[in-house]
Amino acid sequence: MEVVKLFRSVFMAGLEHGVNFTDFWNIHEDKGRIELNYVIPLTELTTGKQMNPFPVGKAKEDFKDAFDSYINHQFGYDQIVRDPLKASFSKFEVKVLPHAESALVKQIKSIKPDKDNISQNVAYQVLQGKIASRQELCDYLENFGEITRINDKFISLKIHGSQKAFRLKGPVYEYGADFKDLRNEALTRGASYKKQLSDADFQKVTDTLKRLTESRRQFNKKLIATPMTGRSNRHRLYGDKAIVKVKPSKVPSEATKTAGTTVKSPDFLKASPHHQAEFRSTQESTKAATTPTKTLSTNPEEKVGSPSVSSSTNGVSDPSIGGLRSQLADLMNQIANAKNPAKAAALKAKATQLENQIGAAVAAERIRKLKEAERFNGMSGKKLKS
Repeated sequence: MEVVKLFRSVFMAGLEHGVNFTDFWNIHEDKGRIELNYVIPLTELTTGKQMNPFPVGKAKEDFKDAFDSYINHQFGYDQIVRDPLKASFSKFEVKVLPHAESALVKQIKSIKPDKDNISQNVAYQVLQGKIASRQELCDYLENFGEITRINDKFISLKIHGSQKAFRLKGPVYEYGADFKDLRNEALTRGASYKKQLSDADFQKVTDTLKRLTESRRQFNKKLIATPMTGRSNRHRLYGDKAIVKVKPSKVPSEATKTAGTTVKSPDFLKASPHHQAEFRSTQESTKAATTPTKTLSTNPEEKVGSPSVSSSTNGVSDPSIGGLRSQLADLMNQIANAKNPAKAAALKAKATQLENQIGAAVAAERIRKLKEAERFNGMSGKKLKS
């Protein structure tokens, strides 16, 4: 429990457990030692914003290494001492490979012993002083197969008779590696002084941990200081999208005829007379913003002199729709935090009204865009005909 408390105070600095974040811990001893596994939802609970205690980057590794060294020193455990001559393994090889049985996993399992064997051979050659540069390392690896790729951080090797290359990654395989220093580090990694931190080393680790913890605290405080703007996904209502179709027709039936273009009313507007009234008002405002111009069309059924839509749609452009959605998001947040049932009901009624306005505005905006597209197509046909 002390480790759990320290973990929360460091990686979740500035946040309160049970208020800003939650986590789940599992303790088991099936491997002969105590292990702590944890799950953290990546969401700050008061704002709904994304939160990641382990963001990508070098700072994450420095943060984690400093915490491990600090914990091991405080509890009297041995420090983690790396093996500089060993090829490192990816999370896939460590976590997934032992438990999966797919075709890809079986193929990787078949070549993993070769990777382990080559890593051990390389380590032996370095310790014997027979490999002292990256070029000598590459020359030695070519005895086992073909080098398919060389990077600053790794060397990829496809052994003889294999269809898949594997990656050799670690300090000894990096560009610019000092093989003499790596050899000395490997020879002394089992020494007792390597397993414990000196006072100077512990002070350095403590300073690093304090600096990174304070940086995380400031970031998390800024995260929870400002609420999420715009529409929150947790209050979003998903449903079928309204389909607006343009079909030229001389005789309008049940469809709504607007400025010479037959546009079907979206299904969600047929539900209530209130919706239909708002939809008609937006259609009339869109119709008022049109000016008739003579155009030629390749469609024989289309009338000459069809109107073209201007760039303004009387207050139903994207900024006004975005403003309405922002107001709706604020209302939903107020509803979620309202403790008075009467106040919550009033806010819900206001939110319903805003949703109706947004629906009507979106429908009018779609009509405007469709008319713009129709006008553009008519102009293109005129140029092609001429």
